[in-house]
Amino acid sequence: MIRIIICDDQQQERKQLIRDVQQWCEKRTQPALIEFCENWPDLAEKIKSCKPDILIIANNGVAGLDLVTNALALMHKILWFSDLDFSLQAYRLCLSYFCKKPLTSAKVEYALDRIAEQR
Repeated sequence: MIRIIICDDQQQERKQLIRDVQQWCEKRTQPALIEFCENWPDLAEKIKSCKPDILIIANNGVAGLDLVTNALALMHKILWFSDLDFSLQAYRLCLSYFCKKPLTSAKVEYALDRIAEQR
C-alpha cells in the first residue's frame, strides 16, 4: 500500500488533488492511503504518524516554499505545485518534482508517474 499526504489550503483544489491521486492509484491497481491537511503543524504531525511514501504540497506562494523547506527535514519524496515559478528553488532543494499551477489531472498523473519511477 502506498501512503500519500496532500497539503493544500484551498479546499476545492485539495478535493481535485485527492480525486486525481485516487484515479492514478486505481489505474495502476495500487491500493492507497490518502491523508490531507492544510498547514504545517498538521502536516508535520501527519508525516510523523503516517510515514508517507509521497508528499504533495500545493499551497501557494511563499507559504508553499516554507512548507517544502520544513518538510524536507522529515522526508524527501515531495511533489510541489505552486502558483509562482519556484522551479529554481525546487531544483536547489533537490525536490522530486515541481510544477506550476493551474492543476490538471494530466499534470498530477505525470508528476506521480515521475516520482513512482524513482521508487
